[in-house]
Amino acid sequence: MGKVVLYIAQSLDGYICREDGEIDWLWDEVDYGFDSFFQSVDTVILGRNTYEQIFELTEEFPYVSKDVYVVSRTQEGSDEFATFIQPEQMAPLTHMLKEDGKTSWIVGGAMLIEQAIHAELIDEYQLFIQPTLIGRGIPLFKANEKEHSLTLKNVQTFDDGMLSLSYTVND
Repeated sequence: MGKVVLYIAQSLDGYICREDGEIDWLWDEVDYGFDSFFQSVDTVILGRNTYEQIFELTEEFPYVSKDVYVVSRTQEGSDEFATFIQPEQMAPLTHMLKEDGKTSWIVGGAMLIEQAIHAELIDEYQLFIQPTLIGRGIPLFKANEKEHSLTLKNVQTFDDGMLSLSYTVND
């Protein structure tokens, strides 16, 4: 059986980006296990804003070796890098991918993560907490009406102060 993983970094004060979407505060000099994680992933699921931001941050699309789905209310079809799906298609897609034994990575942004949490699609949370306070921004977790019980699977500290927490969702 496959799984859906939220693998994401946040500031110590709980933000995934600044209010304008900028991630200039985020360190990228150290791998923190990302390459190994990325090799384990079959499918990448992004929100439309995150997808568009990738093209502003890099010259080459970093996920060409993966199946990529972009959740969007406004775009349909596909382009050379991704297939666009409507928000209501995300749950059936992730269930089908899990049944096929695929590991899917929920990349972001905040609205997509909120939808995935609300629909109980995430099986594993891999959170990287950077020791930086950015003051304001878009929070990783928004208010949620459902309680989700998690089990801590791993804690890893890095010499530069980065903290990695890995949780699985309790059935």
